[in-house]
Amino acid sequence: MGKIPRILFCVLLLASPAWGAEAVPGTTVQGLLQWLEQSSGEIAAAKYDTESARQRAEAAGTLPDPSVRIEWQDVNGAKVLPGQVGSMKYTVLQALPGWGKREAQKQVAMAQTAVAQEQARVVRSELRTRVKIAFARYYQAHRALRLNDELAKFTDTVAELAKVRYENNRATQQELVRAQLEQSALQSERIALQSEYSQEQARINALLNRFAGETLAAPESLRPLPPPDVLNPQQLELRLAQSSPQLAGMTAQTAVALGSAELAQKNLTPDFVLGVGPKQRGTSFNTWEAMLEFTVPLQRAGHGAHQNEAEQMLQADRSRLMAAEAKLMGELREHYAALQAAREQETLTHQRVLPLAELAYNGAQEGYRNGRVDFATLLEAKRQIQKARLDELNASVEQQIHLAEIERLTGEEL
Repeated sequence: MGKIPRILFCVLLLASPAWGAEAVPGTTVQGLLQWLEQSSGEIAAAKYDTESARQRAEAAGTLPDPSVRIEWQDVNGAKVLPGQVGSMKYTVLQALPGWGKREAQKQVAMAQTAVAQEQARVVRSELRTRVKIAFARYYQAHRALRLNDELAKFTDTVAELAKVRYENNRATQQELVRAQLEQSALQSERIALQSEYSQEQARINALLNRFAGETLAAPESLRPLPPPDVLNPQQLELRLAQSSPQLAGMTAQTAVALGSAELAQKNLTPDFVLGVGPKQRGTSFNTWEAMLEFTVPLQRAGHGAHQNEAEQMLQADRSRLMAAEAKLMGELREHYAALQAAREQETLTHQRVLPLAELAYNGAQEGYRNGRVDFATLLEAKRQIQKARLDELNASVEQQIHLAEIERLTGEEL
C-alpha cells in the first residue's frame, strides 16, 4: 500500500463509526448502547482504572528492592581507592516484612482491585441507564411531534371547511376564529416539542461522545418489556442482592477495611533487615560479615491508635453497606410500583379510554356534517383522542424509564 492510499485509509478509519455499530445511531436503544460501549470515554477511563488497580495488586506483597552499602574503613587522608585504605566492606541489605504482612498487603490490594472493578460496573450501568432514558424521551418527543402533525392536518382541514361555511353563511365568525386559534396553539405546541426533540438529540450525542449537532436516525420503537416472571419483586430483590454493582463495590470496600485492620494488627510484629557481604583488605577478600536488624514495636500508643482507626473504618463500611442495601431495596420497590402503575395506565387507556374517545369523535364528526354539532364539540372530541394517545405514549415511556432504573440497581439487563 502506497503512502497516500495508506493515509486515506487511516482517515476513513477514524471517520467511520464504531466497529459493529449502526452507521447513524438512533433507531433503537440497542444501537445506542452499542455505540456507547465502543465510544464512551468514561467507560474507557473506568477500564484503565481497573487495570491500574490490577497492576498494583500484582506488585503488592513483593519484597522491596535490596540495597548495597559500601563502607571505607581506616581512611588515610584523601586516598579512597580500595587498595589505599585499611579495609573495604560491601554489604547487600534486604528488608523483610514481618510474618504475614506481605500476605495482608496482597489481600488489601486485591480487595482494592475488586473495588475498582465494581466502580467500573457502576459507571457502565449508570451510563447505560442514561442512554436508555434519553432514548425513551427521544422516542416520546418524536411520537408527540407526529401526533401534533396529525392533529394539525385535521385542524387545517376543518379550518378550511369552517372558512367555506362562514363564507356561505353556514357558520359563525366565532367558529372560524376558534379554528384559527387552534391552528396557532398547535404551532406553539410544535415549537416546544421540537425543542425537546433537539435537546434529547444533543443529550444522546453527548453520551455517545459525538458532536452535539450530529444527525441521529429517527427512533423506530421502544424495546419490549420483560415478561412478568422476570419483573417480579421477589426475583428483582434477589437479583439486586446478588449482582448490584453498588452493593458489590461496598462489599469489596469492606474487604479492604478488613484487610487494613488485619495489617494494623500485624504491625505489632517486627520487620527485619538481613545483610551479608565480604570485607576487603588490600586486594584480597578474606572475611565475610552477616547482619540482622529488626524493629522493636515499643510505641504501643501509636500502634493502638492505628488499630482502633482500622477497626472504626471497618465498622463504618459495614454500616454503610447495610444502609445502602436498605436504600437500594427501597428504590427498587419504588420503581417497580411506578412501572406497574404506568403499565396499568397504558392498558386502561388503550382498552377503554381510546376506543371511547374514537367513538365520541365519530359521532361528533357525523353530527358536524349534518349541522347538529358545532365546531367546538368536534374539536374537543378530536382533542380527546389526541390526549388518549399522548397518555398511552407517556405511560409506555414511563415504563421504559423505570425499567432502566431497575436495571441500574440490579446491574444487569432484564
